[in-house]
Amino acid sequence: MVTFKNVLDRCATTLWNDYKLNNLYNVNKIDFYEFLSGFLENSCDMFNGCLSSLAYHYETVVIDGSSMEMGVFDEELSSKEIYILCLGVCIGWFNYHILDVTQFQLHLSNREFKAYSEANNLKVKQETYNTLFENFNKEIMEYQMKNFDKLTYFGGQ
Repeated sequence: MVTFKNVLDRCATTLWNDYKLNNLYNVNKIDFYEFLSGFLENSCDMFNGCLSSLAYHYETVVIDGSSMEMGVFDEELSSKEIYILCLGVCIGWFNYHILDVTQFQLHLSNREFKAYSEANNLKVKQETYNTLFENFNKEIMEYQMKNFDKLTYFGGQ
């Protein structure tokens, strides 16, 4: 049984190191999982061509003595499928920061910060986002190529 917690824990331990998320996890694990669950739901929608069903339901789980409703996938997922979902969560998290309205407003006027203004910072973030999205699509393509015989169009179920 693969839960949202399994996927989100793998994201947090292998794909990023973000002090805000680390702090949220340390302060309130329930809020951490509730916040990132939305990114995982979006990742499920982004993962076109998954051979397993990405349908999920909610069950009550207990984390640190508190209960919460958490997504549980209806089917077992392979490690590769979980990895691709993690990439989707990472893309969503990164995009969340790119679309931060404060990045569009100039608020640093010190001379030493002008060399790397919000516009330059946003450009680098956008390039990184594009690279993440390309890697996400590459992983899906490789996943499907390794399972070519299972694809519906080519005789799979």
